[in-house]
Amino acid sequence: MPLIIVWLSEGKKMNMSDSCGSLFIGGGPAGIAPLVWAARTGRLKLLAQTGLVVVEAGNCLGAGSIGDHAIGSDTLADTFLECVENSQDERLSALRTHPSAEAVRRYSKGAAPLPVVAAFLETLGRTVQDIIEAAGGQVLLGHRASGLRRQRTGRWLATLQTVTGESLTVTASKAVLATGATQRLDDLASIPVAGSPLMPEFAGKLLLSGEVLGHGGLDAIRRYLRGTAAPKIAIVGGSHSAVASANRILHGMPELSLAAGAVTILHRRPLRIFYPTPEAALAEGYTDFGPQDVCAVTGRLYRLAGFRLDARDLVMRALGVGGRPAEPRLALHRIGTGDADEQGRSLLRSADVIVAALGYRPTAVPIEHADGTPWRLAAGSGTAPLVNSACEVLDDAQHAIPGLYGIGLAAGFVPQGAAGGEPSFVGQTNGLWLWQNPIGAMIVEALLQGESGRVAA
Repeated sequence: MPLIIVWLSEGKKMNMSDSCGSLFIGGGPAGIAPLVWAARTGRLKLLAQTGLVVVEAGNCLGAGSIGDHAIGSDTLADTFLECVENSQDERLSALRTHPSAEAVRRYSKGAAPLPVVAAFLETLGRTVQDIIEAAGGQVLLGHRASGLRRQRTGRWLATLQTVTGESLTVTASKAVLATGATQRLDDLASIPVAGSPLMPEFAGKLLLSGEVLGHGGLDAIRRYLRGTAAPKIAIVGGSHSAVASANRILHGMPELSLAAGAVTILHRRPLRIFYPTPEAALAEGYTDFGPQDVCAVTGRLYRLAGFRLDARDLVMRALGVGGRPAEPRLALHRIGTGDADEQGRSLLRSADVIVAALGYRPTAVPIEHADGTPWRLAAGSGTAPLVNSACEVLDDAQHAIPGLYGIGLAAGFVPQGAAGGEPSFVGQTNGLWLWQNPIGAMIVEALLQGESGRVAA
């Protein structure tokens, strides 16, 4: 394979294939998911033959920041291990008995602690790296993309930075953004809650849900509540992060004297409960659904929108579903749909701590046109998704950017068709199984698609 020389800032050089077809920016759980699918199905060697480069800022593929969270998964532990079953690549299959896989398997049929999941994903990532490199692809660890420019030839030019300050450029026909997502306090200044934004009015008592769910998150709450006799905590949001935050506060801080209704979740949309079938829901007296809430592919009720595992149990207790005992310390408040919600604002004003669980935004990689002008993305403002139904990144006019794809938390992809999901679903999907299966398959096939419209041979 012909080579070109790429010069780094300190005069060092690195050999890069001049036939790089696919560039993955980000090698966390979402970034390697399409590559896991490709390895399982025998497509990774073909992808590598077209030229494959994976860029990851950390020192290992696979785990990303999952291990930073001190909570259990919202996915069955068994689901994480499906990627090493029925694989055409023996190196993936061999992971079934790896100690990190056995550690996850101990939580079968339940939630696995995310640090345990992270250890398995690191093992998976190292194996995927071995498979990529054995097939002729390249993995650049300790490299972060600082910019991406579409050249006049239609290829993408990525500028990378190392942890030591060196820089290099990589070109590719197509690129995949898997750079994760973030929460920012500044974003709360533009999101109305019960009539007005949380910032700057409540800046002095605001925490992001990501902080609460991380290691040391409960200590942060304790600092806010130091010396408070009867603390009140408001959690804003109706996502898994919001309910997981409530669960952690209720069960991880036994020293607090939490009175009835001391913790309130303020949510806009109804809190939905996952069931394997509508019949199972009816058997427990849960009737808040219709035909549009059932996945046509799996028959599951609220497959995407429904709470699962520990969060599901807490929501069921709060809603009085299934005969579960009530949780008197937890109250729910449905935020009004009008411009003002005086009860909601009162709950916020009286709270000693406010936890904001209002979603994530994609981590930005500056993207430019060939002339160097910024390429504005739909996800750059408001709550518009990063990608369309084909995982193509969208510009601010909702047009797909040629040869640029996105995957991961906050990408805004909504499954449909063969990928399943209930027609009523709105919001963000964040599922490793989806990334490693229908979404990953869609991206790999798009990367292999030749200019003639046929899959490259």
